[in-house]
Amino acid sequence: MTTLIRLLQVVPVLLLAVLSACSTLQQPTQSAATINRLANNHNIQQWSVRGKVGLRNDKKAHSAYLNWSQCGEAFDIRLSGPLGQGAAHLMGDSKHAYLATSDNQHYSASSASVLLEQQLGWTLPIEQLRYWLRALPDPDYSYRLNKNDTTPGFEQQAWNLSYPGLIEHSPYQLPSRIIAKHSSLKVTLVIKQWQLSPDCNTP
Repeated sequence: MTTLIRLLQVVPVLLLAVLSACSTLQQPTQSAATINRLANNHNIQQWSVRGKVGLRNDKKAHSAYLNWSQCGEAFDIRLSGPLGQGAAHLMGDSKHAYLATSDNQHYSASSASVLLEQQLGWTLPIEQLRYWLRALPDPDYSYRLNKNDTTPGFEQQAWNLSYPGLIEHSPYQLPSRIIAKHSSLKVTLVIKQWQLSPDCNTP
């Protein structure tokens, strides 16, 4: 009788353990193959994208057409109708950034992020976006994969990045849709065209 009582006590514990293990096994995770393929995007040093960017927070929402060319450290970013401000041309490298607006105003700063916040009123990590556009975390900062999600993504610098759209651009897998969230700000990037190794004539 004592043995039977002990068995009855142990069985529920075992069942809970099994169910918990099954639940853990059934949690969706990012494919290791996808993660490895995206890591290959580190090899892309010269590229350009064309698409659209949308920004939304609790108070406002704006969108703009985007053309971004990157040649090593140098970038050339053109925004058409951006954030309710008209056209803008942002260019520079890792040490300096310059902004030209549609009303022929010119500004400079030590970084593109500073210029964007000062002149257009949006806080965006342009320096990190250089990597995030390629579905890569910035190697200068720690990050954490979004492991419990079938959609590739990661968290870095208090931003959550997810890549619900990926396209084949042999031998790479590149984003066609990116969602970046930080506090109440949501940034959506829809990339219509990728070009690898474009002519590097960025100022």
